[in-house]
Amino acid sequence: MHAVLVLVLLVALASVGLAQPGTLPPGVPSTYQPVAENETFGLYVDHATLAFKLLDKRSGYLWHSGIDEVIDGDRLNSSWRAFALSGVSIEYLDDRGVNKRISIANAEHTLEVAPVEQGISALLTFIEYDIAVGIVLQLEPDGVRVEVPFDHIREGNPDFRLGRVYLYPFLGATRGGSVPGYMFLPDGIGSLIRFADTTIAENMFYGRYYGPDLGMIATQPYDPRVTTPAPISIPVFGMVHGEQQNAFLSVVEKSSAYAELTAHPAGVITNFNFMFNALIYNQSYFQATNRSGAGVTTVQRQPNAFDAVLHYRFLTGDAAGYVGMARSYQRYLLESNQLRQQSASSPDIGIRLEFLGGDKEKVLFWDRFIPMTTLSQLSDILAGLQIPNPEVIYYGWQPLGASSMPPTALTLEGSLGSLDELRALAGEITADGGRFSLYLDPQAALWNEPGYSSRSDLAVAITRVSLDGYNRFGSYYFTLDTLRQRFSALTSDIAAHLSTGLALDGIGSLLYSDFREDSPLNREAAISAYQAMLAGSPLPLAFYRPNAYLFGLAQAYYDMPLSDNGYTYTSQAVPFLPIVLAGHVPYFGPALNFSSNRQDDLLRQVEFGIYPSYFVTHEATANMLNTPSSLIYTSSYAQWGDQIRQTYQWMNALLAPVRGQQIIAHLQLADGVFATTYAGGGQIIVNYTDQPFVVGGTTVGARDAFLLEDTP
Repeated sequence: MHAVLVLVLLVALASVGLAQPGTLPPGVPSTYQPVAENETFGLYVDHATLAFKLLDKRSGYLWHSGIDEVIDGDRLNSSWRAFALSGVSIEYLDDRGVNKRISIANAEHTLEVAPVEQGISALLTFIEYDIAVGIVLQLEPDGVRVEVPFDHIREGNPDFRLGRVYLYPFLGATRGGSVPGYMFLPDGIGSLIRFADTTIAENMFYGRYYGPDLGMIATQPYDPRVTTPAPISIPVFGMVHGEQQNAFLSVVEKSSAYAELTAHPAGVITNFNFMFNALIYNQSYFQATNRSGAGVTTVQRQPNAFDAVLHYRFLTGDAAGYVGMARSYQRYLLESNQLRQQSASSPDIGIRLEFLGGDKEKVLFWDRFIPMTTLSQLSDILAGLQIPNPEVIYYGWQPLGASSMPPTALTLEGSLGSLDELRALAGEITADGGRFSLYLDPQAALWNEPGYSSRSDLAVAITRVSLDGYNRFGSYYFTLDTLRQRFSALTSDIAAHLSTGLALDGIGSLLYSDFREDSPLNREAAISAYQAMLAGSPLPLAFYRPNAYLFGLAQAYYDMPLSDNGYTYTSQAVPFLPIVLAGHVPYFGPALNFSSNRQDDLLRQVEFGIYPSYFVTHEATANMLNTPSSLIYTSSYAQWGDQIRQTYQWMNALLAPVRGQQIIAHLQLADGVFATTYAGGGQIIVNYTDQPFVVGGTTVGARDAFLLEDTP
C-alpha cells in the first residue's frame, strides 16, 4: 500500500464561519471538516481522500460519498476498498493500451486542497504516472456540484495516458438489501434496480450516454434479426434510500458525450449497490496495419477535450422517488432553458400518421419509382379518417423515394404530385389544427447513392475509414461542414416555398466524433454544433428519439420507447421520460402497425400519456416487396383505417382531458394495475390483468383503462 506523500491543507475554517471539527454532526468522522453550508445542506469533506458527507437539514439524513470502514461480508479486495474510500480514482493506459485503475487510497499521489466559495478545489497528481486531475466541489441550493475543468487535466509522462476519471463512485452505496430502495437507471423509458442481497446479473451495467462513439468503432453493428438496445438518451441516474424518504439524482451538465454510466447491483462482484459516472479522456483501439487484418492496439493521439460539470440533486419526503427525480430533472431542464412549454390549443390529443410516398425498384440497369401514397391519396385518407389534430409526416417524398438521397432543394417526386398540391395539403392540415412535416435524416449519406463526395463529405473514424451504420437504410455519415451546408440549403428552400415542419431522424439520437485531420470534431463539440445549427432552422422541428440536449428544440418527440431494454439487472420499467416531458413536449409512440402485442402497447401508451402512431400507405404493402422499403410489411389504409379511427377515439377519450398537463404521481395499485395522476387532478387507471379492478367505487375492466377526473 502506498503512502500519501503530501497533503496541503489550506482551508481556513474560521474565515467561513463553519462548525469546528469538535461540533461535527453525528455520523461525520473527525477526519472530515465542514466546508460549506446553506439553508438546506451542510457539506463536510475529508481532505485526505476528497470524500464528502452531506447533511440534509430537512430530514437530518446524512449522505456518504463512500464507505468509512470495511466489514465482514463486503467482498471488497484492496482495489475495490480503495475505490470505495476515495472520492476520485482514475484509469490509466500504458503505451500498449493496457488499462489499470488506481485511487487516492492505493497510489502514491500529491493532493493540494484550497477553499473556494461554498466548497473546495483540489489538484490530485498520481506521481508514478505523472497524471494530474483537478476538481472543484461546491455546495449549491439543490445539492452538490462537481467540476473537472479540462485545463486541470495533465498527462506528463508520454508512457501513460489518462483513460477515465471516476467521481464519487460509492455515493449513496448500500450493502445488499439492508436499506429499502432502488437505483434508477435511465434505460429506455426508465428502469429501477431494487436493492437486494443477491442478483441474477453476472456483470455490471455499462452504458455510454447517447450510445457508443462511431468515431471510435467505425461501424455500427446491425442485424435485422436482432433488436438493438436503445441507447441512454438522458444523462442522469438516481438512488432512493426508502421510498418517499431520501433520494438523489445525478445530472451531467457538461461532458455527457464522454461520460459512461456504470451500475453495480449487490452480488455481482461486491456486496454493495452503487452506480457512478466515468469520464472518458482516452481510449485504446485496434489499428490495422495491413489488409490481412494484422495490426496493433494503441491509444488515441489526443485526449478528448471537454469540461465536466455534474450535479447531485438531493430529494426528501414525497419527492424521494422516481417521480420526484423526474420532476427534479424537469425543473433543471426548465431552469437551464433546455425544455420549453408547448401550447396545447386543441382540445384533442395528437396522432402521428407517417405516410410513405414511395420507393424505387431495380429494373435491369435502372430504377423505377413505385408510388405508395400520392398527395391526392394522402388528402383523401385524412378526409376519410376525420381525425382532429393529426401529426402528418411525409416520408419518401424526394425523387425516386425513400431510399434515395434527399435533395438540397425542395424537389418532389413528380409521380406524387406538384409543389402546389403539396403546399395546399400542408395548409389544409395546419388549418384543421394539425401539423405537416417532411421526413429527413440529415446526417445520412446513403450507400451507393449519388449526391455526395466520398472523399470530402464523409466523417471518418480514428482508424481513417468512413463511419457507417444503419437507420432504415445503410449509410455513411456527413462531416459537420457538409451537414450544415446541406441542411441550410434544403431548409431555406423549403421555407421559401412551403409552410411545413421537418421530422428529423438520426440526428436526434446519433452523436459521433470525426477524426478528419483537416476538421476534427469531438462529440462534446458536436452537441453544441448541432444545437446551433438546428436552432437556426427556419422550419419547426420534431425528432425521432432525441437525446436530452435537443429537448428544447423539439416540437414533438417520436417513437417514445414503451419500456426499458429488459436487462437482467432491472426490476421494473417506470415512466421517467414521459414524466420529464409531460406538459411540455407532446410525445408519440412507435407505429402500432408493427406491435407484437397491440393491446398491451395501447395500455402502456395510455398509462404513460403517449399518443398513438401509425405508418400508412394508400397502396397495398405488397407493391413494395422489391424495394428497399420491403421491411414495412403492413401499412395499407384499406387494412388499417378502421383500426386507426377506433384507437384514436378510445385514447382521445382517456387522454384529451389531461392533455398538456404535467404528471405528478405514478403508483402501482395492485399487481398489474397502475395509476397516473396529472396536475389538473385527472387520474388514469390502467388494468393489465384479466380481471376487473375496483377502485373508489369505479370498476376498471380487464385489460382496459379508465379516467377518474378531478381526483382530490
